[in-house]
Amino acid sequence: MTILISNQDRPDLASPAYHPDIRAYGWRLARREWETEPFSGRKMTATRQIAAMLSVRPGHPVIHRHSLWRLEFGGRIEINSYADAELVPDWDDQKRLHQYRKRPKFFYQALQRGRGEIRWVTLTTARLAYGDERARLAIDYTDAILAITRTMIDEHGRLLEATEVKAPASHFEIGHGAELADDPNALFPPEELAEEGIALTI
Repeated sequence: MTILISNQDRPDLASPAYHPDIRAYGWRLARREWETEPFSGRKMTATRQIAAMLSVRPGHPVIHRHSLWRLEFGGRIEINSYADAELVPDWDDQKRLHQYRKRPKFFYQALQRGRGEIRWVTLTTARLAYGDERARLAIDYTDAILAITRTMIDEHGRLLEATEVKAPASHFEIGHGAELADDPNALFPPEELAEEGIALTI
C-alpha cells in the first residue's frame, strides 16, 4: 500500500472524524467493533523531542492527539499530532472539544485562523521500530518503520502543528502525488484511493 504525499490541502489525519472506520461506517457502527476507541487527545507539557518539533521550550503546553488505524488488509498506521496549546485556548471546553472530535476540519481551522498563508514541510525517514511501536503496529523486532513528519507553518514562520505518521516498511511505501497521479490536482474519495492501493494522503 502507498502513503501518498500530496501538494493539495492537507487533511487533519489525527482527527477522530478522519479515522477510516468513522469515514466508512459512521460513529455508531464503528464503535460497535471497538474494544477501546483507537484515538485519544490530551493536553500535556512538551518533552525535549516534541519541543524540537514545534520550536518551543521543553515544558511548553501542547495538545497531543493520537490515532491508530487498523486497515482491512492487516497493516497498521500510527498517527501522532502535536500542536501549540496556546493556539487552541478552548481545548478544555467540553462543547468545543466535542466539535474538535466530530468535525474533521475543525481543529485545523482553529489553528490556522488569523495566521495568514499556511505552508507545509514534510520529511521522511526510516529506522528500526522501538518496542512500544512494534506492539502498536503489530510488527516483528527486525522490522523497520517509515516515519513521516509533516509540519504546519504560518506566514511568519511559527510552527503550529506537527503530524507524525509511523507505518511498517514491510507493508507500505511512500509516493509523491505530483509524480504518480495522472491529474495531481484531482480529489478522490477514500474508496477510489483504496482501489488505487493508496492507504492515506498526507
